[in-house]
Amino acid sequence: MSWHENSARVPLIINYPPRFMPRHVKDSVSTMDLLPTLVDLAGGRLDTSLTIDGESLYPALCGHRTRDEVIGEYMGEGSISPVMMIRRGKWKYTCCLVDPPQLFDLEKDPQELHNVADSDDPEYKKAAAAFAEEASRRWDLQKIHDDVLQSQRMRRLCWNALKQGRFESWDYQPQDLASQKYIRSTIPLDDLELRARYPPVDAYGKPYMTQHPHGLAAAKGQ
Repeated sequence: MSWHENSARVPLIINYPPRFMPRHVKDSVSTMDLLPTLVDLAGGRLDTSLTIDGESLYPALCGHRTRDEVIGEYMGEGSISPVMMIRRGKWKYTCCLVDPPQLFDLEKDPQELHNVADSDDPEYKKAAAAFAEEASRRWDLQKIHDDVLQSQRMRRLCWNALKQGRFESWDYQPQDLASQKYIRSTIPLDDLELRARYPPVDAYGKPYMTQHPHGLAAAKGQ
């Protein structure tokens, strides 16, 4: 895993012909943008007390520009220390405790073959300094590194303890209420089948729809 385009970049396809015209959006977006986008499309409002890193992509669906920015944090397989990334406009900046910083001009170097973080070019020098300063404000890399290692040690201790005697898995185990799932339950058959419909329908089989500032949206209650 790396932050190179061919590794980290995947297409986002949104298809709703009754509402949006076909278009290609070149701006970078993130999976963190999906929640606010879906809430916006459904006519809802995000809870202002929650910290939401993403932003709605509804303007992009209507042909407007987005902030064209993605902030990435990678601490998984293939890395020996957290690897952070800022993708903004034509720039991509990555930093890590154990490797030198990288800065790529994706317009001139789409294959990311030339690291310009140490370039003497005034434009690159200015951009590298600005990204380095922003990264130092965003992340305490040493603390994040230490916290990850501490978490790994704690989980290994718990895992070894769970293997003693009768094995107890710490995998997520969803509660399965069989009495509320099947036709043999006390739920009327028609009501049970209605639950499986999307969008939800009323007693006459008509989908619930609602009006919101963007026009027809998702099903009622969704």
